[in-house]
Amino acid sequence: MKKTKPSVLTVSLILLSCILSGCKEKKASDNYLSFNIAVTANKVVNPLIQIAQEKGYFEAYKFRPNYITLEMIGTPEALVAGKLDAAYEQIIPPISYGAQGADVKIFAGTLSGGMEVVARKADAEILRNPKNWKGKTIGVIHLSTAEMVSKAALGNRYGYKVGEDIKYRIIDGYPAISSAVAKGTLDIGLISSEYLEAARSIGLEQLFHLTQLQKDYVCCRQYAFGPSFEKNKAAYKAYLKGQIRAYKDYLTNQDESIKSLARLTGEDLDYIARYIYEKESNGDRSYNPDPNYNGVLSIYEILTGWNYIESHARLDEFFDIDVYASALKEIIEEFPEDPFYKGMWTYFLDSNNKFPGFDYKEI
Repeated sequence: MKKTKPSVLTVSLILLSCILSGCKEKKASDNYLSFNIAVTANKVVNPLIQIAQEKGYFEAYKFRPNYITLEMIGTPEALVAGKLDAAYEQIIPPISYGAQGADVKIFAGTLSGGMEVVARKADAEILRNPKNWKGKTIGVIHLSTAEMVSKAALGNRYGYKVGEDIKYRIIDGYPAISSAVAKGTLDIGLISSEYLEAARSIGLEQLFHLTQLQKDYVCCRQYAFGPSFEKNKAAYKAYLKGQIRAYKDYLTNQDESIKSLARLTGEDLDYIARYIYEKESNGDRSYNPDPNYNGVLSIYEILTGWNYIESHARLDEFFDIDVYASALKEIIEEFPEDPFYKGMWTYFLDSNNKFPGFDYKEI
């Protein structure tokens, strides 16, 4: 009898099961809440979570995260199999899994920005204005946030018919995108900020950050294994309360936040400052724990409208804003005289009011 080889997905799940067995969601013996969170081996992975850890904000709300280091952050297969409780990564995987019926729940934000728009130096002046992009070809990584955000913005804001007025070409990897632009086979490339200097070294020029096309566009989001989220909302709320406190530090106390991250990671202060705060070199990257349902909805509409995902599921079926709202309300009650957290509430109202049945009011 001929033996069939197990699929890569099957092998991956078996290996992940072995790695993560015995690490299921639990409460610590001293009544601390805890669950498994996927992280990468990178030293600086999420400043809000790391500042909350180092400054003792998780401890303040009786939460102790159990970090699981994986090669690919937020490995969707592991999470939907129940081997992880929470993860954070680019928005497309959790949207795709949720739309196809996987038991996941998107519940908070992480990262916005981080992408650059590049072209050849000779073309840069005219292409710096997207109104001059008609007839141009744009290089992107397939199913990337940059692809979805740019298609939405160019269609909605500039009136282009994608595929007619503007063409997209799928390229495998940011260096390959830059190379194709340099050779003239692409007019415009969308690349991660980490690859900008390499692009410049082969004669390309930065036109602008992708945030110029769509301000504060969503990128990475936090999502959970559905049964874990429903059963342990108190733990997820404590997790978010720590991040909300850290968000204030990140925005209002830059020097201390850099030192906090250095103490936790052992990383160089200058590197942390550049990676987290220098907008010009990090693609106008910013961090915010707000779920931003409205921003995710715009991407979901592109994915379903263009048949990248064949699904009749509504985004709100696998999206939760209530736990974040509850966490933020409790922080406001804890610090009633602090206007910063009330400002976060205003942002929440503006960024999530398209959620069906939204009935939150000003505080």
